[in-house]
This record gives sequence, C-alpha cells and structure tokens, in this order.
Amino acid sequence: MRDGTPDRIAQGSARPWLLLVVVAALIAVIAVIAIRRPDRQQPATELSIGRAAMDPIQVANAAEQSVVTYWTHELPSVYGKEYKPLAGGFQPKTPSSPPFECGGQRQTYDDLRGNAFYCPANDFIAYDAADLFPRLSRQFGAISPAIVLAHEMGHAIQARAGVQAPSVVMELQADCFAGSWTKYAETSKDDAVALADGALDSATAAILTLRDQPGNAATAPQAHGLGFDRVNAFQTGYDQGAGSCAGFPQQGVVTTELPFRTTAELQSGGNLPLDQTVQVLSTTLDGFWTAALPQVAAGKHFAKPTETPVESGNLPDCPGHQETAGLSEYCSTTRTVVWLVPAVAELHRRIGDMATGTVLSDAWAEAAQEQAAFPTAGQQAGLQRDCFTGAWLASLAGNNLATSPLSPGDLDEALETVVFTSFTQGGQRLDRGGAFARTQSLRTGVLNGLASCS
Repeated sequence: MRDGTPDRIAQGSARPWLLLVVVAALIAVIAVIAIRRPDRQQPATELSIGRAAMDPIQVANAAEQSVVTYWTHELPSVYGKEYKPLAGGFQPKTPSSPPFECGGQRQTYDDLRGNAFYCPANDFIAYDAADLFPRLSRQFGAISPAIVLAHEMGHAIQARAGVQAPSVVMELQADCFAGSWTKYAETSKDDAVALADGALDSATAAILTLRDQPGNAATAPQAHGLGFDRVNAFQTGYDQGAGSCAGFPQQGVVTTELPFRTTAELQSGGNLPLDQTVQVLSTTLDGFWTAALPQVAAGKHFAKPTETPVESGNLPDCPGHQETAGLSEYCSTTRTVVWLVPAVAELHRRIGDMATGTVLSDAWAEAAQEQAAFPTAGQQAGLQRDCFTGAWLASLAGNNLATSPLSPGDLDEALETVVFTSFTQGGQRLDRGGAFARTQSLRTGVLNGLASCS
C-alpha cells in the first residue's frame, strides 16, 4: 500500500521465510538434474517418502524409476507418442564428477551446484547430488528431490511432444506434470514410490521455493511463475491429470507476476508497517463481509467485530469457543476479533504485510461463519475460512490485477502464511487439513470466488 492512499493495499515479499541460499540458486535455472545412468524400466522395492528426511540418492533412484514408468504409459495417452528413454539418463553430480557437456558447452559440478536441469541437446537430466538434494530433503522432506526430478522430467516430455511456448508456460506446465506424477505415485499399487503422510504438504512447501521473486513480469524471458502460480499449476496436475497440463500452451496459464510500480514500492517490497496494515486491511475486511454475508447466508447481515490485539501470552479464553492453536480468532460472546501481536508481527517481518492480512482474514471469516450459523470448528470449517480468505483477496484484485490494490507478491505471502500456520512450532500438522489441502482451498477462493466456498 502506498503512503497516503488508504484504499491501496500493496505488498510483496522480497525475503520469504522459505527462501534460503539454495533457493536463490534454484530460481536461476529451474530446468535441471544429472548422473550417468540409463532410464530403468523395472521398479525396485517400493519406497515410502514423505516429510521425514531420507537418503536423497535412494529417493532419487526410486523417483527416476517411477517417473519413467509413469510417462511410459502417460505420454502415448496424452500426446499419442511413444516414450523414448533419456539418451543420457539421469546424472547425479558431485564435486568429484568429471566435466560434462550440454549442447557442446563444457560444464563442471561448480556450474551445476545448487541446481538441477534437463539438457535437451543431449537428452539427460542432471542434478546436484552433493548439496541440493540433501538440503531439500532436510528442509522440506524426502519428497522434495522427487518433485524436482518430476519437474525436470516434465521438460523432457515437452521435448518429446514438441511443445513450444513462452518460458513461464513451459515452467508451469512442468510443475503441472510434476503434480500429475505425484497423484500417480500416491495412487499406484505397483510403483517404485509410495507417498507417506505429509508428503503433499512438503511438496507444496518445496514448490513455493522454486518461485520467481516478486516484481518479475510474466513476460520476462526466464519467468518461472510466482509461488501462487506454481502451486496452482502443481495442484492442477494433481487434481486433473497430465491431459489438463497439455492444454496450457493453447488455453493459457494462471500468472500473477507483476512489476513493482514505483521505486518506493520496490524498496519496501510493497509492504506497509504492521499498524498501518492492520488499520487498512481490517477496514477492507469489514467492507467485504458486509457485502458478502448476505450472499452466503440469505437474510443475514454482518455485524462488524470489535478488534482486540493481545500483546503477550496466548489468545484469551472465549466462553463456548473451542481451544485453538491459531494466531487469531473470533469470540462470538463478545463479538471480538483477537490476535496475538508478537506472533503476527514476526510473520509480518518474515513474510510480508499480507501475512498479517491472512491471519486477520481468518478471524473475520470465523465471524462470518458464526453469524451465518455455519460450523466454526473442525477441518472443513477451517478449509472454508481459507477459501473465504481467497475470495477476499480476489475481491481486492478486482477484474484487473495490474490496476488492483494488490502488490507483487501479495498472493505468495498469503500462500506462505497458510503453509506456515498449518503446523505447530514442533512441526505437527494442525487439524486443518494440512498445507496441501489449505492451499487448495485458498486458490479455490481466489480463482472461483465466494460461491465456491459453500
């Protein structure tokens, strides 16, 4: 939001909480993976992968077999073409690996460090097995190296199918293909990979780290898509299959990448101070629900809640309210929205001002549920609130994202907040459906509006 413009909500996230040094390298080249091994057609013993860290090479070996098995039958189904094994196979690289070539260009491990890519000229996938895959496994769970491999195999499939499109479309289609493989790994009974509990949550977090930085335009030559775009593409593949992904070049893709509009916006990352954010966004939430509640519950009218920030400790007891591990809540007996200022301030600092907006929106959504006589407790109620938050964000964007009050990175900040608040500090999933289900609900609200949240 620009100073002096109370109806403008501007924000971005120049340093999202998930992005570490390895992520910066990943963003530079999201088309990578390498070891000298031919594709293998016979699955090994099924390997169960999920949130827990595992030997990344063992995971890579199983994932390689799985993606090859998947595309052996899926490529003919989707594109009418026979799958041909990678001529150069999968090539994991370490500091002791000899130099290798891609399209006549000599490369070493140092050139690849922190990355993975598909080389179309020599038809191989190379990846940093010494640093990248172990880091991803530690940070996001054993499934994350497999997701990278599935993404890079997506580029190999594009080469086999003759797909040509702008960079952002190619990258998002590869994310979509990775999502379709993930669904296969989850449901197949005779595959080299099985998904353990929490795998989809970890995959969602890992996909977020592969995003472009806010401020990039979708038309940029090397655009890969913001976090919202990439998670949306991944979940589209998971939900609808590779056939849906194949239509991206003709049907278009969801892209939310925008440049910063002013130097001041760039310097601030599009973020307002916490106090100003609370003031502006609470006003927009009052206005949104005043108009929206009659749409979701005929004959009901929204009573604006009183706001009570809590400066320390835990959320106060609310008679008849189920105890929550969240950062905000609505207490119907007092018609009060309360939130934990220290925790919200930390999210604001680490993610951006729409992190604050997402936490506040959850409480206003609970107020709307209460006043509409909808359930407020349980997983489905929580997922509905995420959908309501998405619908609120869509209302801020209006019909034209480029002229909306949202700033580059706003949707990513909301997405990151949903992922971050899906777990306790000890890493336990909250009773909210997990990060994958919650981000699905958020994007449903963003893309389909309030009516989709019923």
